[in-house]
Amino acid sequence: MLEKRLMPQHLKPRSKDSFLQEADSLRGLARRARRLAKDATDETDRTDLVRHIKELEDSAARLEKAAIDAKSG
Repeated sequence: MLEKRLMPQHLKPRSKDSFLQEADSLRGLARRARRLAKDATDETDRTDLVRHIKELEDSAARLEKAAIDAKSG
């Protein structure tokens, strides 16, 4: 009987679900940062949060695009 060899995690192709879960997590962080930005009194803090929100949303969008090409599971 042939043994099934498990591929190390870092070599396995990512699944569609893992991309979407990470994208969802990033969008959740962006929502929380947006709430913080709304209440920020320091303009520099607000600017930094808005930049961070944009980066989180851009990363989430890239992950969602990568999910299109990924396998389900």
